Amino acid sequence: MDTADKITAPEGDHALRGANARLAYPIDDLADAIGIGRTKIYEEINAGRLRAKKLGSRTLVTTAAALAYLDTLPDVQAA
Repeated sequence: MDTADKITAPEGDHALRGANARLAYPIDDLADAIGIGRTKIYEEINAGRLRAKKLGSRTLVTTAAALAYLDTLPDVQAA
Protein backbone atom coordinates (compact mmCIF):
# COMPACT_ATOMS: atom_id res chain seq x y z
CA MET A 1 0.00 0.00 0.00
CA ASP A 2 1.49 3.34 -0.94
CA THR A 3 1.34 6.54 1.11
CA ALA A 4 -1.66 7.90 -0.79
CA ASP A 5 -3.70 4.80 0.08
CA LYS A 6 -2.83 5.19 3.75
CA ILE A 7 -3.95 8.81 3.75
CA THR A 8 -7.21 8.28 1.88
CA ALA A 9 -8.33 4.99 3.46
CA PRO A 10 -11.35 5.55 5.72
CA GLU A 11 -10.61 5.18 9.43
CA GLY A 12 -11.68 1.85 10.87
CA ASP A 13 -11.80 -0.29 7.77
CA HIS A 14 -8.14 -0.13 6.72
CA ALA A 15 -7.76 -3.85 7.46
CA LEU A 16 -10.47 -4.55 4.87
CA ARG A 17 -8.59 -2.81 2.05
CA GLY A 18 -5.20 -3.12 0.43
CA ALA A 19 -2.82 -5.96 -0.25
CA ASN A 20 -3.78 -7.97 2.84
CA ALA A 21 -7.54 -7.77 2.27
CA ARG A 22 -9.44 -11.04 1.98
CA LEU A 23 -12.49 -11.86 -0.09
CA ALA A 24 -14.42 -12.85 3.05
CA TYR A 25 -13.95 -12.84 6.81
CA PRO A 26 -15.07 -15.26 9.52
CA ILE A 27 -16.96 -13.45 12.29
CA ASP A 28 -14.04 -13.34 14.76
CA ASP A 29 -11.65 -11.93 12.16
CA LEU A 30 -14.19 -9.33 11.00
CA ALA A 31 -14.77 -8.28 14.60
CA ASP A 32 -11.02 -7.74 15.02
CA ALA A 33 -10.72 -5.93 11.69
CA ILE A 34 -13.42 -3.35 12.40
CA GLY A 35 -13.12 -3.19 16.17
CA ILE A 36 -16.53 -4.39 17.36
CA GLY A 37 -17.61 -7.51 19.21
CA ARG A 38 -18.80 -10.70 17.59
CA THR A 39 -22.17 -10.39 19.37
CA LYS A 40 -22.76 -7.02 17.70
CA ILE A 41 -21.87 -8.51 14.31
CA TYR A 42 -24.42 -11.31 14.79
CA GLU A 43 -27.02 -8.72 15.88
CA GLU A 44 -26.41 -6.73 12.69
CA ILE A 45 -26.65 -9.89 10.55
CA ASN A 46 -29.89 -10.96 12.25
CA ALA A 47 -31.35 -7.46 11.80
CA GLY A 48 -30.56 -7.61 8.08
CA ARG A 49 -28.13 -4.70 8.16
CA LEU A 50 -25.03 -6.81 7.47
CA ARG A 51 -25.11 -9.50 4.77
CA ALA A 52 -23.43 -12.81 5.52
CA LYS A 53 -22.87 -16.12 3.77
CA LYS A 54 -22.88 -19.67 5.12
CA LEU A 55 -20.22 -22.23 4.21
CA GLY A 56 -21.17 -25.36 6.05
CA SER A 57 -21.34 -24.30 9.69
CA ARG A 58 -19.14 -21.23 9.15
CA THR A 59 -20.56 -17.73 8.79
CA LEU A 60 -18.58 -15.48 6.48
CA VAL A 61 -18.97 -11.81 5.63
CA THR A 62 -17.59 -10.73 2.29
CA THR A 63 -15.33 -7.71 2.21
CA ALA A 64 -17.81 -5.96 -0.08
CA ALA A 65 -20.66 -6.59 2.41
CA ALA A 66 -18.54 -5.36 5.33
CA LEU A 67 -17.57 -2.16 3.51
CA ALA A 68 -21.18 -1.57 2.42
CA TYR A 69 -22.31 -1.98 6.04
CA LEU A 70 -19.68 0.47 7.28
CA ASP A 71 -20.82 2.99 4.67
CA THR A 72 -24.37 2.87 6.10
CA LEU A 73 -23.21 3.93 9.56
CA PRO A 74 -23.75 7.60 10.40
CA ASP A 75 -20.81 9.99 10.44
CA VAL A 76 -19.76 11.49 13.75
CA GLN A 77 -20.80 15.14 13.97
CA ALA A 78 -18.19 17.63 15.13
CA ALA A 79 -18.94 19.14 18.52
